[in-house]
Amino acid sequence: MLICCLFLMAQPTAMAAGGSLIPLSPLPAIAVREALVFPDYLQRSQIIHHYEAQVRQSPDSFLLLRLLAAQYLRRFRETNDVEDLLRAEQAARRSLTLQPRGNAAAALLLASTLLSQHRFQEALQVANEAQQAAPDSVEVAALRASIQMELGNYEAAQQLLQTHATDNPGRGAVAARYLELTGHLDSARQAIDVAMQEMDAFYTNPAEVRAWFHVRAGDLAFAAGELSQAEHRYREALALYPPNVAALTGLARLYAAQHRWQEALAAANQGIDRVPLVENLGYKADAQRALGDAAGAAATEDLIEVVGRLSQIKGIYDRALAVYYTEHGIRLPEALAIARREVAGRDDIYAEDTLAWAAAANGHWQEAQQASQKAIRYGTKDALLQFHRGMIALHEGERAEASQRLQQALRLNPSFHPQYAAEARQTLATLSDSHSENR
Repeated sequence: MLICCLFLMAQPTAMAAGGSLIPLSPLPAIAVREALVFPDYLQRSQIIHHYEAQVRQSPDSFLLLRLLAAQYLRRFRETNDVEDLLRAEQAARRSLTLQPRGNAAAALLLASTLLSQHRFQEALQVANEAQQAAPDSVEVAALRASIQMELGNYEAAQQLLQTHATDNPGRGAVAARYLELTGHLDSARQAIDVAMQEMDAFYTNPAEVRAWFHVRAGDLAFAAGELSQAEHRYREALALYPPNVAALTGLARLYAAQHRWQEALAAANQGIDRVPLVENLGYKADAQRALGDAAGAAATEDLIEVVGRLSQIKGIYDRALAVYYTEHGIRLPEALAIARREVAGRDDIYAEDTLAWAAAANGHWQEAQQASQKAIRYGTKDALLQFHRGMIALHEGERAEASQRLQQALRLNPSFHPQYAAEARQTLATLSDSHSENR
């Protein structure tokens, strides 16, 4: 999520000794400013215990409650423990109850917790109220823009970013996301690189937050097909913050796309050891199958089912489960139900794309056609979106559209997916042969 980066950079932390994660392979050298890390995460629980004790002594202190909420939210980002998210919400609400005026920071925290729980409309309402109380706040405007993008309201996000154009790393990250989604990938990469460099300029910025910017830079490099650069950015993120599940997920995706299955398995396993996300479990199962471990892949797939059920109860990771089911041709009616539920509550580009591919897998081609057209309406330079649109267009007899989309997918990233990249090449070859025969 973008939102935690906007606010948590300024919260107090404590210094502690460094920690490490067993590397997948030797880490690349990184710049001196990146090597100086402030490992506040190692004392997060100690910091939280301190604030909890302070709140018990002064339960009516809106400031202490706000500081405690910020620490809970930061620990959630570091550990993915949803209970910390709920604790942060409760503390932020109490702070606002005690001090409803002049407490925009607590409102920002509350909206951030709601957004992380995918309670988008509630988050937007809180953020809108915070903007009314603090109309010049760039942080609140950036948060509102982030929420609007999650809801698919890209024009509203653009207006917020243009109205509050003061540069800071948090706003830069939100602007980069907007540029990425609306087809300006090169500009998005420039924006995130600037924000990342600004974050790295101060080693006292929290390690996890700094690492997040490197992960985003890696994600955008992958989208652009610059796989070596993407790997480098993910490795930098791990050097800054070793327990970085997002960086390990990025590496697992990258290695799977390149059919580097042993490395994909290692990265996925390290991520799973931290947090058993559906994405990393999926990469693990794919790697196990590719390496001939059918029994291991079946066991991992069973675990995906368990994690998926728990996630659905929390309502946070539904989309990843729908993607996995669809790509692997299993539980397709359930995948479609999940995708439809996502669009109903969160009609962004990727919700539409998930619905399009799930609908296609279930044979609902009219629904797939409509959703895929919505998913690519801003020209998003994402090879997977372009591939999905191309294959759906082909089924609908739109051969020129299909050829254009598949070519664009491969131009963006020739290794965008372990299976679909090869399928795109094969389909284009078939279309070319068919065209030659009809001449």
